[in-house]
Order: sequence, then structure tokens, then C-alpha cells
Amino acid sequence: MARKKPLDEQVVVVAGGSYGLGRAIARAAADRGAKVVVGARTRAALDAAVREVEAAGSAGHAVEVDVARRDDVERLVHESVERFGRVDTYIANAMVTVYAEAHRLEDDELRRVFDVNFFGGVYGFWAALPELRKSRGTFIQIASALSYRGIPLQSAYCSTKAALRGFFESARVEQEKERSGVDICVILPGAINTPQFDRARQKMGLQPQPVPPIYQPEPFAEPVVRCCERPIRELPLGWGSQKALWGQKLSPRAADLVLFRTGWKSQHTQELKPQDSPDNLFEPMPGDPGAHGRFDETSRESTAWTWLRLHRGLLGAGAGLATMGLLAARSSRFPP
Repeated sequence: MARKKPLDEQVVVVAGGSYGLGRAIARAAADRGAKVVVGARTRAALDAAVREVEAAGSAGHAVEVDVARRDDVERLVHESVERFGRVDTYIANAMVTVYAEAHRLEDDELRRVFDVNFFGGVYGFWAALPELRKSRGTFIQIASALSYRGIPLQSAYCSTKAALRGFFESARVEQEKERSGVDICVILPGAINTPQFDRARQKMGLQPQPVPPIYQPEPFAEPVVRCCERPIRELPLGWGSQKALWGQKLSPRAADLVLFRTGWKSQHTQELKPQDSPDNLFEPMPGDPGAHGRFDETSRESTAWTWLRLHRGLLGAGAGLATMGLLAARSSRFPP
């Protein structure tokens, strides 16, 4: 994949950028000098996200959109071009979910999860592609380690993420054949401490939580922003994500057995929560929840595995130089 222009010369659009990982991505891009357009449903959170972009010394713009509506997504791209002249990177991050066994999902719930998670990403690709061809830019889809592995209570979410991975595998090769200059990255994060776990619809009667190990949004936002300049075809984020991918490839049946034992209790706390609690499945919830959820005390601030994955070239070069140094030292001690 080709290296792109520096971030301080880019216009970055973050769909689903008002809180959680998207909020952290918008802030990280702004810290690197990018102009940032944030799209989401909640006005208060959008305005707060733009204030953070501007506090970082960059220019920001908020667009109130529901990514399940194609017209809204097209307006997001149109306003980005109207405000800043182009789009260099489009990041599709919006998501909703329902915690329930597969047979307990209502058809309108499942359709809504697909409308936001899957079609929201597809609409973003369709809308942004003409602009990305002009800028020879990058489309980044935030998927999940669960793109490869379904887990209990998350059949709706996992299905959408698997569908996204398949869709963009096709699209990636098509763009390569056309030599459009558009790169497509699919990001596979592990568990993140975001406000979504207080906003998701659930039929457990318990407070949802991410499956440990849990990471803060910031160490995952940095690799995403790095892909704006140096696209990577598919990038797992966090050791939990990589472990899940390897486990699924090595022995899906063993993963079934592990999930049979832990797949329920790992996804909730012991705090009771009414099943009819307010959620953001069909309508946004008010206020600005910020980037972090309720799990700060148990969330990791860094991910060594992802750092190693991104810097393996440097590590290889360092090992090569060290080897050359050892050989040179040995030659000086034992001349021919």
C-alpha cells in the first residue's frame, strides 16, 4: 500500500466520531495537524468533539448524521468537501449493538444493527470513493476481532462485522485492479473502554462490559491515525484481538468450548440493569459521554503487541545492525 500525504496536510472524516474510539481518533488526528470532520447523531457530543479538535490547534467541523441513511452520509462527505475542499481519509466507525441470544432478537433490532454497522460503512465507502479517488486517499473501516469469531449474545454485532470484512476484501482488490490509488484498511480492535456499554440495548438484565483485556481508546486511536499515512490492509489492535484471531484459525472448536464456559459472564458485571433501560439503538441518547466508558480502573493505557506489530521493520533493522556489530567485533578479535 502506498504511503499517503502527511496528516497535517489531510482532511479526515470520522463517521461515528462523537464519543468512544471515534472521539479519540478525531482528537489524535487533530493532534497531528489534520483538519477533522466529525459525523454522528448527538449534537452535544459532536460540538464537544469539535472543541477538542480546535483545542489541539486544528480546524474541525461537525455534521449531525445517522449513517443508516444514505442521504445523511452523502451530506457528510459533501459538507466536508464544501468546508475543506477535499477528503483524504474517511473513517467509518459508527456502531450499535444488542446483547441477546440470537433467537431473542427482534427483526427490527437485527435490521437496525445491520443498517448502522454494515450499511453505514458501505454508504460511507460509496459516498467518499469519488473524493478519495481524487486525493488518492484511504478508506478505513473500524471492524472488530469479532469479524472472524462470533460470540454468545453478540450475533447481530458479529454478523455485521464479518459482513464488513468480506465486503471490503472485495472492494480492496477492485480498487487495486482499477489503480485508483485508494487504499482500504480494515481495523480489528479488541475490547475498548467506551461509553457504548452504557448505551447498548441489552436483554440480560445486567450491565454489559467489554470482554477483558480492556484497553483505553487512545492506544487504539493512534494506530488508526497512523493508517491515514501508512495504510495497512488489515490490522488487529491489542493482544486480545490477536489471540482471538489465532485461536479461531488454530481450533474453532476449542474456541467454542471456551465461550461455552465464559462467553456470558465475561460480557457483564454483576450490576443489575433493567432490560428496558434507555439505549441508543434507534434514537441517540442526550449529552456528551466523552471518549471513555466506566471501566477506567481496569483498562490498559498501552498495547505492546500492537506497537511491535507496527514497528517490526524497525525491530528487524535493529536486529540486523546488532548482528552486523557482533560480526564486526568478532572479525576484529579474530583477524583472518
